[in-house]
Amino acid sequence: MKEGAGDTGGWYRLFMAIDIPDDAVAGLVAWQQRFLAGDRALRLTPAAQLHITLVFLGQMGEEQLEQVADQLDRLEDRSACELAASRMVGLPRGRNPRVIAAAFDGPAEGPRRIYDELAAGLVAKGLGGKEKRNYFPHVTLARSRGRTRISPGRITPEPVKFTAVRVTLYNSILKPSGAEHRPLKSVQLT
Repeated sequence: MKEGAGDTGGWYRLFMAIDIPDDAVAGLVAWQQRFLAGDRALRLTPAAQLHITLVFLGQMGEEQLEQVADQLDRLEDRSACELAASRMVGLPRGRNPRVIAAAFDGPAEGPRRIYDELAAGLVAKGLGGKEKRNYFPHVTLARSRGRTRISPGRITPEPVKFTAVRVTLYNSILKPSGAEHRPLKSVQLT
């Protein structure tokens, strides 16, 4: 599993995410270009990094990595889920969001069930995983470097529909140019 480790000295900055299929990534990039690209206060998320974060675990060693990977394996019998990104939101909600994100129609039960299962298993193993706030599935489209003139709630993009079929454990390597996400292990949803 070390292929995505990079030069990390045996430490990993881990998160698990639902991968987004290429055609849906293209739709979300179109949202970025049409609605966000003109605002200099925003740094757009690169297309290769668009995903739905399930659990951010932070820095862990090799032994913990193996336990996290074992928990990911337990998702293999999980069903794929249909999703439709239909709106943009600012996070945190309010006048000065730091993140502009794609949000989903309805309660997005598929990602919530996957999150609940992963978080419960990770907590049971003493690896953290449960957020203090309610889980809100979204795709980060841009981060703000300051005040943005964008009002995400007023934007009505064309919906981007897709089937979520893969969950991946990533190592996030921080670099001056931004984070690089290297896949360590994936499971297919059926």
